Amino acid sequence: MIEINLIPQKLKKQKQVQFVFMAGAAGAGMIIAAMIAVLFLQYRQIAEIDSRIKRIDAESGSLKDKIDEVKQFRAKDDTFARKKGIVDKLLAVQAFWPELLDRVGSMLLPDMWLTELNQVSEKDTGVEIHIEGEAMTKVMIADFIKRLNESPYVADIKTASISDAPQSDKGMTFASFSINFTYKKTDGRAAVNSSAAAK
Repeated sequence: MIEINLIPQKLKKQKQVQFVFMAGAAGAGMIIAAMIAVLFLQYRQIAEIDSRIKRIDAESGSLKDKIDEVKQFRAKDDTFARKKGIVDKLLAVQAFWPELLDRVGSMLLPDMWLTELNQVSEKDTGVEIHIEGEAMTKVMIADFIKRLNESPYVADIKTASISDAPQSDKGMTFASFSINFTYKKTDGRAAVNSSAAAK
């Protein structure tokens, strides 16, 4: 009778099955470890992103306060600029008439005087002025008009009239005149919406 011993083959097959099982378990373990590592990395990234978001929120909160301060400063600056503009305009208007009277008065000859000075209108180029006055002679009036014409502050001279004035109580005869001209605007001079009269 012939006997065949199959035990080594069974053991061999069992070892092969065990090896496959162990290899599969090891592979599964490696996959699980890799997944855990990926999850850990993702968790760290999420934690870092949350930290950045909190930091940005804190910075934006402090920036919001600064932005509010800048807005308040700009509002105050705009208010100041408007008030300064009003004050500058008022000062320019206040200084206009003394300047005009001083310049026109410096062109008057002796024995010549103004009886009226007022504003007619305002243009882009300047203020239209009307003056009336008297002089001892018509020659003086002609010389005064020449001085006005040579002034860098005067333009568009229009002589309305030159005539003999009524005799005075002492029997003296005067020449009267009426002149319109444009007084040029200089830098920084505000609009003038008032009138003055010298009598």
